[in-house]
Amino acid sequence: MNQSANRHDTHVDISAEQLARAIERDEFVFHYQPQISMLSGKVCGAEALIRWTPPSGDVILPSRFIPLAEATAQIRALSVAMFPKLVSDLVIIHDVLPELVMSFNLTAQDFESDEMLSCVSNTLERFQVSPHLLKVELTETSLINSSEHVRHNIKSLLQQGVSLAMDDFGTGYSSIDVLSQWDFSTVKIDQGLIKRMLTSERSTTIVESSINMAHQLGLEIVAEGIESEAVYEYLLNAGCTEAQGFWLARPMPLAELLSFLRKDRRWPGMPIGLIHMAQLDHIQWRRSLIEHVMTKAFNGGAETGVRSVLAEMDHTRCKLGQWYHGIGQEYKGIPCFDALDTPHQQLHAIGQQLLDAVNQADPLSEVTQQLQALSQKSGELLSLLHELEYYARLRQTGHSH
Repeated sequence: MNQSANRHDTHVDISAEQLARAIERDEFVFHYQPQISMLSGKVCGAEALIRWTPPSGDVILPSRFIPLAEATAQIRALSVAMFPKLVSDLVIIHDVLPELVMSFNLTAQDFESDEMLSCVSNTLERFQVSPHLLKVELTETSLINSSEHVRHNIKSLLQQGVSLAMDDFGTGYSSIDVLSQWDFSTVKIDQGLIKRMLTSERSTTIVESSINMAHQLGLEIVAEGIESEAVYEYLLNAGCTEAQGFWLARPMPLAELLSFLRKDRRWPGMPIGLIHMAQLDHIQWRRSLIEHVMTKAFNGGAETGVRSVLAEMDHTRCKLGQWYHGIGQEYKGIPCFDALDTPHQQLHAIGQQLLDAVNQADPLSEVTQQLQALSQKSGELLSLLHELEYYARLRQTGHSH
């Protein structure tokens, strides 16, 4: 949970009794921190961050009371009380930005009974809000240490359509293992790693590796804790998809958020890094296909070593095709981008001919000729992608027409 500083925060010790009375008196509100799409440069989401606003007028940050709420088992009562407020606010927010995705934090304790699950289901039904516009953030630790019943309830929530984000990615000891076991749509790189990028090459390498891994898994990746333009630009070029941090916008009350959204601010968008990743995706596709063909044609079809993922033969469903027909359409109208479609389709046609040839046990000389045709078409495709990357860099620096 975001531990942003606030000049109204109080440092008076809080008791469990005070916290219980505050929940009863409805003294909690949400502040919202906008999240920016690095594809479009526009606001795409927000994270709901809870604040305690006692009658004194102070604003108490979650670092002061969430640990107490967890230690005294009051966290579930707080979450159940706050979720309807969140959805009610979201209805208002959607009047300004209908597609905004709202992220909110829950803990494993919230799922120890079925109450939270029922609260989410009933609230969404009452307000007629699509669950796909909500994203629950859970830490790796809460998932690792959760009981079977907690796991069942979390999976039931996902089945309703709410998506799942791993919060504080990079701080745990088995994040990748957890990613392999849960249906995450998003990983959020811990803000500590992001802040250390300016002074630590190791942190930068970890962040870059995390972005590449998320891309290979088809996950969105949010960098939180961005506090400078330099870090934003670096992450943009690295292929990060969403950004959050003080340099972009601080957490703010609902009224300020609505005003912020109406201004429709824009930031630099369309990560050049995604074009580079599209090149790597194509190279990986080509290698997977050639490995399969070589195994079938030159080893008599015998499997050797670890089995690789078979190359996707539908040109719209391979990773390059998904990029081209999806977020890559930001470049539509640029000649080198528009020219990609034809050689890409031709490449897949050659690939299918190769598979047919080895399945039919055609002569090795014919298979080799088709491999050469595949290589030449691949070179044509990569040349266009290199040209697009060069164009994007010129556009980013303001030198393109």
